[in-house]
Amino acid sequence: MRIEIIGNIASGKTTLANVLSNKCHSIYENFQENPFWESFYQAPDVYSFETEITFTLQHYHQIKRELAKKIRFVCDFSLTLDRIYADITLTGRRKEIYKQVLTELELEVGYPDTLVYLDCPEELLLERIRLRGRDTEQSISIDYLKALSAGIYHSVQEVESTKVIRIDSATLDFAHRIEDQATVKNTILLEF
Repeated sequence: MRIEIIGNIASGKTTLANVLSNKCHSIYENFQENPFWESFYQAPDVYSFETEITFTLQHYHQIKRELAKKIRFVCDFSLTLDRIYADITLTGRRKEIYKQVLTELELEVGYPDTLVYLDCPEELLLERIRLRGRDTEQSISIDYLKALSAGIYHSVQEVESTKVIRIDSATLDFAHRIEDQATVKNTILLEF
C-alpha cells in the first residue's frame, strides 16, 4: 500500500512522486511548513532537534492519514531518511529522545511496502541544489551531502522487511525524458 522514496537532497524524490502520481496517490513533504527549517540551515547545531522532530511528526501524520484511507500511495519522503538526518545532526540525549519518538511512530504506522532508493553522486546533487536556487539551501556543503549519502547507503543495506528498489537518478532523467519516466514507473509499480 505504501511506497517511500529515500534519497539525498535534490536526488529527485518529489519529481519521482510526481511521475508516479497518475498510477497511485502521491503525498509530498511541505518543508516550508516546518517553522524551524530556515533556522536549521543558518545554525544546524542550534536548531537541529526541533527541525528533525517536526519533520518526522509531519511525515508520520501524513502517512497515518493516508493509511486510514486504505489506498495505494507514494511519499516523497521517508521515515528511514528522517532517522538518517537525525543520526547526522543530533547528539547525546537529544538523539536518544528522537530515536525513542521515531520508534514509537514506526510501531504505529509500520514500514513501507517498498522503499525506492534514489542514488546520485554528491557533485551532481550540489549542482542541482545550486540550480534550483533556494537561498536557504545554498549553504549546503559537499561534506554534508556525502554524510547523508553514506547514511542512506548503509540504512538501505540493513533494510529487511521492506522491498528496496535502487534507481540511479544521475543516469535516468525521469524529470525530462518520457522513456526514463516509463522505465521508473515500470520498475517500481510492477513490484507494488
